[in-house]
Amino acid sequence: MKHILLLLSVLFCLINISAQQNQTDYFLGNRTYCKKPDTERFNQIYPLGIKSVQQNLYLGAAFKIFAEVIETNQSFCDAYFWAGYTLRLSNMEKEAVIFYHAADSLAQNRSIEFKQNLATLAMKVGRMTFSRKKFQEMTEYFPESPEGYYGIGLTSLFLEDYKNGLENINIAENKYNTPNKDAQCLKALLLTLNEKYDEALPYFEKVESNFKKDDTFNGCYALSLKQIGIKNSDEKMIKKSKKYYEKVQNKAGLPEPVKNALNT
Repeated sequence: MKHILLLLSVLFCLINISAQQNQTDYFLGNRTYCKKPDTERFNQIYPLGIKSVQQNLYLGAAFKIFAEVIETNQSFCDAYFWAGYTLRLSNMEKEAVIFYHAADSLAQNRSIEFKQNLATLAMKVGRMTFSRKKFQEMTEYFPESPEGYYGIGLTSLFLEDYKNGLENINIAENKYNTPNKDAQCLKALLLTLNEKYDEALPYFEKVESNFKKDDTFNGCYALSLKQIGIKNSDEKMIKKSKKYYEKVQNKAGLPEPVKNALNT
């Protein structure tokens, strides 16, 4: 239950994993990772399925298209992926993971899109260890992308290997071309969970306007403020810590180290 509550409170930090994908040529339907079937029927229906997904319309019909393609050619990984995508858009997330997994397996580590979507959705449905495995694979097969490192940092909130998470979010931060608010938010949380409160504070200040309603953000911010306030005998900072802690709606859902420290 603790992990589910925490998951709900950190979903804001997933934004950068999914927001960019519709801008890539793959999501525009311009290429495939596996060899396309060379049939008149495929050329007729497959583009219609992708168009339906892009427009988020007629998803049931789109799934039937991809299912038909899979039935006639079980090695075409892209059809599995698009079938999974239609299921995700239809809020059938556990079922979508199955198709994403099949696509990723058939693609043989050629697609960052397959791994990224699989890892992200697996995390969302609570399969944290499996999600971590896929994010780790992203760092191995696509080391120049920040997303695998970011994902490891995110899953560390659940797997509680905070030191490893901080190491990876540092790598991700360096690989993003421009300052990334989601990465900065996650780094603030992980610095707090690694008891690096002085380092965390500037990151909280950078992203406060973006995450001021997030429970985990406010809880970790409160803890950093409290510990620095105690260290410096700064009553103003301790008072500010209490203010941020009061903003946390679901205190039971905070990470254990934060919850325990703020309750003492």
